[in-house]
Amino acid sequence: MNRSPAEETYDVIVIGTGPIGQTVADRARAAGLSVAAVERELVGGECSYWACIPSKAMLRPVVAAADARRVAGARQAVTGHVDASAVFARRDEWVSDWTDDGQANFLKSIGADLIRGHGRLDGARRVAVETPDGATVTLTARQAVAICTGSRPVLPELPGLAEARPWTNREATDAHTVPERLAVVGGGGVGVEMASAWQGLGSSVTLLARTDGLLPRMEPFAGEMIARAFTQAGIDVRIGTTVTGTRRPGGAGPVTLSLGDGADLEADEVLFATGRRPLTDDIGLQTVGLEPGSWLDVDDTCAVRALGDGWLYALGDVNHHALLTHQGKYQARIAGAAIAARAAGQPLDTAPWGAHAVTADHRAVPQVFFCDPPAARLA
Repeated sequence: MNRSPAEETYDVIVIGTGPIGQTVADRARAAGLSVAAVERELVGGECSYWACIPSKAMLRPVVAAADARRVAGARQAVTGHVDASAVFARRDEWVSDWTDDGQANFLKSIGADLIRGHGRLDGARRVAVETPDGATVTLTARQAVAICTGSRPVLPELPGLAEARPWTNREATDAHTVPERLAVVGGGGVGVEMASAWQGLGSSVTLLARTDGLLPRMEPFAGEMIARAFTQAGIDVRIGTTVTGTRRPGGAGPVTLSLGDGADLEADEVLFATGRRPLTDDIGLQTVGLEPGSWLDVDDTCAVRALGDGWLYALGDVNHHALLTHQGKYQARIAGAAIAARAAGQPLDTAPWGAHAVTADHRAVPQVFFCDPPAARLA
């Protein structure tokens, strides 16, 4: 679906149509506001195609088989290994083979205009969209622009990294072959989930984490218990290990990781799960006096503080409150209500737990990692 807008002025313009962008668009439309939704990749975003959904689709068969092997009676019925090709086929079905017709149709069903292309701010309340055919469409927002562009992986600056062709979460969730040996660098959520998934699919996995251990934002015992379970499952867990360089001559064959203790580790693929950065470097922030590439500081309605007049919102990963899809959707519901109230000239309720305050971002952020064993927390 590649559509030009019927009009160039909308009440609300949403840049980025992942779950957060779709949610704020839905709330704005429910309030009777016109909406343009701008997307440069797939409608549905990272969560739908390279993160939450494909990773859980890969993990479910692996964990189900492992759970069955732990139960007498069920254990005897598990006579083989997980079928990797069947797991990949199941995952591909869950991500609709990386096509976004269904989610694009959702935007159409709520009455939002989907505009495909790279959207950039072009001054206050203006967005210039570079469309796939090279044209530029300029949109103006009467009420608000919502930035919902998400984040991307952070790769460390290491010698030889480009030639090593490392995996990020994208390659880890859309690959169709199982590497014999996989090195996973990073002990956070992506690292532990992908270590579980690929070990269950047949890879010999080495998990390298820094001195703060696995899942360092949780209480220490959680990471310690997962490390023990991983070791028992056959994952080589190395805590307090740093990677100082990589080698993959010609970009082909095995990749060699140089470690901080002077040793080398050879693998067939290496996944770096070493953090995220906001996708705000090329969205025109400089045209409204903001720094490209920065996290966007917001108030409790998710309006960008630096502008102060309530027209620019930043939702989801870009505001750095909590890089979690469900938390971003919560923000989108609050921000959508605030945008609608402002458009109607109604007062805002920004008291703690009020209708226009993201209080849970500061007081109650639930989080679950679906590794084996799983871990959860409420911060």
